[in-house]
Formats: sequence, structure tokens, C-alpha cells
Amino acid sequence: MNCSTYVFGELSEGYSQYPEDSSSNLFKSIYSKCNAPTQLVIHRDENLMYYVYVRKLDAKKYIGFAVAINGYYFTDVKSLFSLFEEEIEKLAESGIIINYSNDGDLTSTLPSLRKEEEEVMSYVNQLQVKLSNIRDVSKLPQTDYTVSINSQKIFNENNSNAEIEKASYTFGFTIILKQENYDTLRSTSYKSTLKNLHSRNDALTKEIEELRENNKKILRKKKQTTKVIILLLAVILCGIGIYFLRRNLLNTENELGYANNTITVKDSLIEQGKLHISSLRDTVAILFEERDNLEKERTDLTRKLDRLAGIYPFIVTENSVNAERYQIKYYSNSSKYVTVTLKAINCGSSEIVSSVHSISLSEGYGETSLYFDRMLSTSSYYYVVLLYDDKVIAGKYW
Repeated sequence: MNCSTYVFGELSEGYSQYPEDSSSNLFKSIYSKCNAPTQLVIHRDENLMYYVYVRKLDAKKYIGFAVAINGYYFTDVKSLFSLFEEEIEKLAESGIIINYSNDGDLTSTLPSLRKEEEEVMSYVNQLQVKLSNIRDVSKLPQTDYTVSINSQKIFNENNSNAEIEKASYTFGFTIILKQENYDTLRSTSYKSTLKNLHSRNDALTKEIEELRENNKKILRKKKQTTKVIILLLAVILCGIGIYFLRRNLLNTENELGYANNTITVKDSLIEQGKLHISSLRDTVAILFEERDNLEKERTDLTRKLDRLAGIYPFIVTENSVNAERYQIKYYSNSSKYVTVTLKAINCGSSEIVSSVHSISLSEGYGETSLYFDRMLSTSSYYYVVLLYDDKVIAGKYW
């Protein structure tokens, strides 16, 4: 399915879009219809269907994705929320277009998409591949000219997909609001960690400021006490005065030493907090790398399965045989009917027991049994093979 994909939003320098074309007026007008933190707005214009996802960052900033398809419409509209929410998570973790603040909230420090055009272009190309691979689409019905192009229908995430699907190609604008649970589990965990660390850092900073203020008060008290002692020395000029002076000085020095020790302990706690934050960042980086490696392996395996599916209608993953039947476990990339030939060749007499079977394969993993035309001799050895279009796709020595 061919489609056009866009990224747009209101950033520090104003509205920005990639790629830039006449659709910017439509996307700006759609944002004026957005009343929830996140929403999906569908717009039909003749044979063009626009699916526009908008995520508000704060009172002024927002980020959005849009896809335009010609002649078709998506049948599973609500599933687009999950797709776009995962894209928000991906962008926030990369931290280039949008990022997390110290409080764990989504924001953007990017002035304009043009400042990171190469990164944005790469991201749009990847998003377009994902959207092009969506198979839940149907042919767009004729336009109902009794319904205005500016008409609109508003839903929330709890409405049925059937209602939303029909409205999407009937009305000019179909709006699905999502007031909560628009962050992925990974994003929620990441934001919670940032907020907790920020809160702990603020609490430690406040304690340090209080200790410094107490230290200043003690120092002022020490200066005042020293002046009083000097005055007493001038008046009394006796050993008793010197005794009390010494005692007061020792008490003041003990209090000051306690305060300095407390500050040292708090400074040590702050350093431990910084090391913990650094460790968490390293852990997150390792997890991202592991995720990328797993995604590469999954993509490679999928590509290999698709290549094999182009040669064979299905792949036998396990087989077993006895005198009556040949049992297989298989993987098929789609549901289909196929005709196969089962042959058992006697190793001693060259006798061949052959049978043709039409089997129904279900998509994914499954298993089935194919019976021989007659019982095999249990006292002989056989080569049992399964053929499709005269090609051997599985076999067993029995």
C-alpha cells in the first residue's frame, strides 16, 4: 500500500513539518480540534484519507504524525494508537526531536525540525515502512455527498472500532480522544524513575541549604560569644572568667564540628545519588542495545522465513512416522490449501507406497497427519519423503 507520511509540530521557533507541502494548513487546522492530551483525527477528502495523531507536550508545544492514503482506509483504527504511542516512546528515548525533562515530562528543546533534517528524514522513512506494511485496509466506498466535508464526529477510546471505522469514511473529520493511559509501560517506568531521582535531588539540596544556614548561625553565635568573653576578661580579669571562657569555646567548637560532619555526610549521599543515576543511565543504554540486537535478529529471521515461503508453501519443523501414518509439525506464513505427495520407499525391495493428500494449512505453527494407502511392513526399512510440486520438502528414515 502506497502512502505519504509526515512529522509535524509546534516547537520553539513555531510550526515545523517534514516533508513540507500544502498539507500544513490541514494539520494546523486539525490541531485546533484537539481537546485531549492525545488524539487521532481522521479526515476524508474525496479519495484521500488522512490519519493524524497529535500528542500535546505542554500548553504551546505539540508533536504529531500523519499518513495519507489514496483509495483505501484502515479498518482497525484503534490499533493506530499503539503504533503511534510506541513511536513517541522511540523519539523520547533518542532525545533529539522530543525528550524527557528532569521532572519526567515530555518536552522538546529542538527549535525546528529543519535543525535535524537528516535525523527526521530517516525517522519518517522508517515510519512509512511500518505504515505501508499494515494489512488491515479496505477499498474506500463512494463519497456520500449528502455529508459535508467539514462535518465531524467525536469518539473516545472506549467506543467500538466498528463505529469509528464507519464514521472515518462517512464524515469529513472523525476525532478519537484519549484522555489517559497514552504512555507505554516503558515510558511510564522511565518517567517515574526521573521524577523520583529529581525529587530525591531536591530534598538533598534543601537539606544542604538548611545545614549551611545553621552553620552560619553557629558562626555568628561564636563571634558574639567571643566578644562577650573578651568583655568579661576586661572586667573580671580573673581565673574564673578564663575557665568559663574555655568551657564556652569548647562547647561551640563541638557544635561546629558536629555541623561540619553532618554536611560531609550529606555531600557523600549526594555523590552516591549521582553514581546511582549514572549506573541507571548505563543500564538503560545496555537495555536499548539489547533491544536493538533482538530486533535485528527478529528482522533477520522474518526475512529468512519470507524467502523460504517464496520457495515452499510451508516449512516442516518436526516429523515422525509409523506403519500407518506420517505426522508433521509445520510453519505457514498464511492460511492455504496445498496438495502434497507422500511416498514410502522400501530400502530392500524398492517397493513404493505413494498417496496424494490435500491439506488445509492454518497461519503460523500447526500440525497434521497424513495416512499411507496401506500399512507399511514393520520388518523392513523405508525412506519416507513428502513432496510438493515434485520437490522434497521433508523426509524420514524408518
